[in-house]
Amino acid sequence: MGKLDVFLLQLFFCTIVNTGSGSHSLWAFATYIIGETSFPEYTIVEMLDDVQVIYYDSNDKHTVYRGHNTTHKINSNEIPDRTYLFEDIYHRMKERSYDYKRRFNHTEGIQVQQSMGGCEMLDNGDPALIMMKDIFNAISVDHAIFYNITHYTYDPGKLLLGWDGIRQAVERSLVENVYLPLCIKSLKAWLKREKNVVMRKVAPRLRLIKKDVSGGLRVTCLAFGFYPRHINLTLLRDGQPVAEQELTGGEVLPSGDGTYQMRKSLEVSTKELMERHQYSCTASHLSLDNKLDVSWKSGAERVHLSILSALLVIVLIVILLGISICLARRRHRLTDNFTTCKR
Repeated sequence: MGKLDVFLLQLFFCTIVNTGSGSHSLWAFATYIIGETSFPEYTIVEMLDDVQVIYYDSNDKHTVYRGHNTTHKINSNEIPDRTYLFEDIYHRMKERSYDYKRRFNHTEGIQVQQSMGGCEMLDNGDPALIMMKDIFNAISVDHAIFYNITHYTYDPGKLLLGWDGIRQAVERSLVENVYLPLCIKSLKAWLKREKNVVMRKVAPRLRLIKKDVSGGLRVTCLAFGFYPRHINLTLLRDGQPVAEQELTGGEVLPSGDGTYQMRKSLEVSTKELMERHQYSCTASHLSLDNKLDVSWKSGAERVHLSILSALLVIVLIVILLGISICLARRRHRLTDNFTTCKR
């Protein structure tokens, strides 16, 4: 995966509302670069949930399958359709870039225009939402459309000047009756093809880690090796959830092997450690019938340490006494031998 692919994946995780435990998503991310760079002028990546399935750029002008199902790749009749669509998006972004450069007075240097579009579907097959958005040099621009069919809300975003109620109604009709059904149809086809990857369930492993830090201890809940990426991880003190503002971490991160990890940490002072609180981690995930739990009680380790220290002191005293007795006996024997020799 190239640097630009990594950038697009970062855009994916930062821009999109995370797919929840009961939905799947299909998103396309297009990037058009004005100026000389080592990247292609135009790239587009299609993502099924968090899995890249399609890649296209203006250098090769090929639609490349990047999914995991090597036995059922894209049908030959699907490639031309997608290539035509991606090239059309390319030309449209080119046209819009001239207007954006003039409007925002960005005429020098490298300019980056990005378009995002896609949809989400509930597990029962019902459409959930569709969204389209344009960004120019990190500035949100026109064509920002969000339609949430679950709650029947519609926000056209920053529409072009002159868009009246009739044009908004037309756009909403297109979104609801054309764009959304087509996106959901494509999403279902991808789910069927990639179901072994995106519909798998891998249970998390849970650890409670304790590490000495300046002024106390850091208690960390770590959940790792799970898929899909949605998880509820909670750190509790005496059975009560610790406030999020007291914690650090909490981001879901890729592990590099197709699974994810999350950690939440709490700084515990030396004084609080002596109060013998019960700390525990609990995690709930699609792959689990019941929650995972691990726990630890502060102060208990210090009691064990004190007992162990006392035992070590006793053992040390016994050893020293033994050495002293041996040395005394040795001196006594030497004295006796010296007296005998003198006689």
